[in-house]
Amino acid sequence: MLCEALYALPSGVIVRRKKSFVMPAIVLVAGLALVTIYYLKLDAMSNNLSSSLILIAGGTLLIGLLMVANRLFDREGCPALAATGEKLRYVERYFPLERRAEIQRYIDEGALNRLFMASEGEVSGISVAIYHSADRKFAAMQAYEYIGFEYRPITGVKVIGGN
Repeated sequence: MLCEALYALPSGVIVRRKKSFVMPAIVLVAGLALVTIYYLKLDAMSNNLSSSLILIAGGTLLIGLLMVANRLFDREGCPALAATGEKLRYVERYFPLERRAEIQRYIDEGALNRLFMASEGEVSGISVAIYHSADRKFAAMQAYEYIGFEYRPITGVKVIGGN
């Protein structure tokens, strides 16, 4: 929901980018390398070692293929700054319910640094979802309260630096 609000900003400062294929490719190549090692060293390995190696290789290949398929068919993507192409970082912060008014005030004021410096609680009654740039000059945030086994928004989406 927060991503959709970012993509809908009137200034067009945030665009949807495809997720990177680097990690899926690495996992896939690692799986193929393990399969190659299995077939090259099959005679020199014990039955237990060869069974373990092919199981690990098959699992790695399967995970790599699923990651590639996920990237190919992903419609959500990830938000990025249109001007620089920098992908936004996602952070969730959790606070106790007693600090609800304080957290709401921070979001209403756009006090991103205060949110990052605020100490988190052991109980997560309030959650704050934050997308921000590396230099924190752009950020979007929204607070949620845990009610009835789900997080429900208690503030609107606050965007800072999106001029």
